[in-house]
Amino acid sequence: MIFYRTLTPFKVISFDLDDTLYDNVPVIYQAEQKCIEFLRNASQIAEFSNEMWFDCKKQIFQQDPIFCENVTQWRIKTIHRLLQKYGKSAVEIEKISQDCIAHFLHWRHQIDVPQQNLDVLNQLKQQVPLAVITNGNVVPERIGLNQFELVLTAGVQGRAKPDADLFQQTAQHFGIKPSEILHVGDNLDTDVKGAIQAGCQAVWLNLSGKGITQFSDATLLPTVEITDLAELLLLQS
Repeated sequence: MIFYRTLTPFKVISFDLDDTLYDNVPVIYQAEQKCIEFLRNASQIAEFSNEMWFDCKKQIFQQDPIFCENVTQWRIKTIHRLLQKYGKSAVEIEKISQDCIAHFLHWRHQIDVPQQNLDVLNQLKQQVPLAVITNGNVVPERIGLNQFELVLTAGVQGRAKPDADLFQQTAQHFGIKPSEILHVGDNLDTDVKGAIQAGCQAVWLNLSGKGITQFSDATLLPTVEITDLAELLLLQS
């Protein structure tokens, strides 16, 4: 554990989800591939490829990055645009889109949260209220995470991290100052920079084995750096 700033008393701990409470890389890769495969089969567009999918997603993001902060709606819009390109009817587009996004979200939630992390959350819940601030689209309850009193999702309740919006909403919900929130996340930009700029305290979960100076996105130092989620149990609120 490394302290970069003075840790002051906190009343709420907020968590990022993806790559903080579980390894998201294999999960999103599999879900993405399942989505593309389903869309290819359902639309009967034989030449539909991964490259077409990612090119379309990129184009939509470039046109409206704020809209894409809701990653589920971004995905739906990508499906719509690809189906429109191949002349599918409005009825076909709606049916295929609904089925495809449901299929994606099923695979998106095939996540095994490490038992140690569940144990840490269960212990922390007895000490301090817990919240989620996520830029993703995982619903905590669908993967067995029911320890949180508040769940805020980018693009649904407000702007994506590192914007201060969801951090401020968390403070308002619990009736506390932003500085009384301890936000835990793996990302030096969205989690650390976002939390510090919003006036919160930040715990950086560093699972890389590399020092903070080796990261180009380390523009703001966290309050604390940890390498194991269990270290949170050593912090005093």
